[in-house]
Amino acid sequence: DEETSDRRVGEGFPVAWIHATALRTEPLAYAGRDQVNPQAGRDAAAALWSAAGITSPIDEIDVAEIYVPFSWFEPMWLENLGFASEGEGWKLTEAGETAIGGRIPVNPSGGVLSSNPIGASGMIRFAEAAIQVMGKAGQHQVPGARKALGHAYGGGSQYYSMWVVGSDKPGSGGTTSFKPTR
Repeated sequence: DEETSDRRVGEGFPVAWIHATALRTEPLAYAGRDQVNPQAGRDAAAALWSAAGITSPIDEIDVAEIYVPFSWFEPMWLENLGFASEGEGWKLTEAGETAIGGRIPVNPSGGVLSSNPIGASGMIRFAEAAIQVMGKAGQHQVPGARKALGHAYGGGSQYYSMWVVGSDKPGSGGTTSFKPTR
């Protein structure tokens, strides 16, 4: 809760503040469904960025923990989440921009390519995002990470859950108030 977090910050402990959340779903199969760039993912990302007051995700997010179960999903989700234009996500990956030290470090924890406990893997992405902004990620810490994305999806790429967490309390330091989306 906010009171406990304020107290912990006052005691010198880092916390991860929730800046925004978004959830979206879509049917598994319907005529014209884009299996590579699902609408529910785009809608959840747009709602998330809006609620967090983010207008340029690639410039405002310091690290992203994205559910990437296969290597080709990384460029796909970079596009779906708005970090790259459609058909351009691979360029960020190929240029090393998704590595620690790159423009948008993706899955410095190793992500689900390293461990994929079904049911917990999405929540682990959220936890890893929080660990980053608290500066507690050890050897996989992104230096200076202050705002992070946690991303999860399920089913046939039809259920999406996302959050933005930050080291600064919403409403301070130029951030927005926490607004959950519907």
